[in-house]
Amino acid sequence: MGSKEPLDHALGRSRGGLTTKIHLVCDRHGWPLAFTLSPGQEADSRHFVATLENIHLPGGVGRPRKRSRYMVADKGYDSDELRRYCDRHGIKSVIAQRNMHLRTRPGLPRRFDKPKYRQRNAIERCFGWLKECRRIAIRYEKLASSFKAMVCMASIDRCLRANFSYKA
Repeated sequence: MGSKEPLDHALGRSRGGLTTKIHLVCDRHGWPLAFTLSPGQEADSRHFVATLENIHLPGGVGRPRKRSRYMVADKGYDSDELRRYCDRHGIKSVIAQRNMHLRTRPGLPRRFDKPKYRQRNAIERCFGWLKECRRIAIRYEKLASSFKAMVCMASIDRCLRANFSYKA
């Protein structure tokens, strides 16, 4: 955790009060891959690229894999800049459009893959598992670095519980 502590400690005002947003990327099974933190008032789309750049998947020989074939996201990530980023890197973006963008845009219309968008429940389940940890749901930590460590610990706990369960 060599990054500097942000001046605002990733705290900001939103509708819910003083909050921190967790921008999380998970795979289709709900395994957390990478996350970033931001103040509650910042737009989700500003942290999309930074969160994706934190992904390093170990594999066979060569560079670690960083890109997926699909990126499924909610309306908070609806922006032309993010769609261009996905196009540049060969990622098919499945992002719902906000109501203000539903009118036709110039150029070819993008087809919305509704069955693929239904797979977004994996990220919602992942957030549900993380929020079971009271330290994450309430944010007891004052420093952003401590809160980031707690989110990392909750993610590790999630993975260990699934891989080493004693139910069998």
